[in-house]
Amino acid sequence: MLAMNYRGPRRVRIDSKPYPEIKHPEDAIVRVTRSCICGSDLHLYNGNVPDTRVGSTFGHEFIGIVEEIGSDVHKLKVGDQVLVPFNIACGKCSFCQQGLYGNCHESNTEATAVGGIFGYSHTAGGFDGGQAEFVRVPYANFGPTVIPPGMDPDDAVLLTDVVPTGYQAAEMGGIQPGDTVVVFGAGPVGIMAARCSWLFGAGRVIVIDQVDYRLEFVRNYAPCEAYNFKEMDDPVVFIKKMTDWLGVDVCIDAVGAEAAGSALQTITGRKLLIQAGSATALHWAINSDKKG
Repeated sequence: MLAMNYRGPRRVRIDSKPYPEIKHPEDAIVRVTRSCICGSDLHLYNGNVPDTRVGSTFGHEFIGIVEEIGSDVHKLKVGDQVLVPFNIACGKCSFCQQGLYGNCHESNTEATAVGGIFGYSHTAGGFDGGQAEFVRVPYANFGPTVIPPGMDPDDAVLLTDVVPTGYQAAEMGGIQPGDTVVVFGAGPVGIMAARCSWLFGAGRVIVIDQVDYRLEFVRNYAPCEAYNFKEMDDPVVFIKKMTDWLGVDVCIDAVGAEAAGSALQTITGRKLLIQAGSATALHWAINSDKKG
């Protein structure tokens, strides 16, 4: 089969790889029909993730059709169209029982601090990901979900990562009806977090970024207020002014690992406020008693 093949930092190829095999009675083999490139894949591509080995296949956002199932798989059948969450979780261990699937105690033999993740280095278990024609999917009775009839595959694939990530950000923010929410970062996760904020009853949603086409998109799609922080003298003062000096109720950091501050902050290792998407620092500053 053909698959994306990592050859070192900033070097990837499309090469032939062996067809995946059933290694456990609860495995399934899925033929990939949609696969996304996540911002996190760029961390792997740039060589920023520990133990990303040559020969790895990336891709933790994919859907497909079940081609084979192990002898103990009862949730799926051959021919099912499924979406596959990026976390590989057994569904039975102590962490999974608490809903902490990213910390599954059984799925990753390479580390104890994190569970398995498709296509995300040997730190996350060394599993090949979905940027390939076929993928071995462990714990097929728990992770994969059958796609409802009539759902567009392009919509379904978004449910493997970006939508639930944005949703969880809004959920963890503890948004109450009528709250004012500010989202830092208008990338895909920030866009989803902004849209999902309305589901929790937000009364006002504000998005801050520096890329105009992203701001235009989130302004129309969320819909929300969207502003470019490069056009502000002081983002904290700007936000406090536009909220009658009350500040916002919830801050969501959706900037990501690529955020960078000034040259001095880079040298000293200090990333503050809007330049680094530090929701904690911003929340303190925006909601402090002193105006500005």
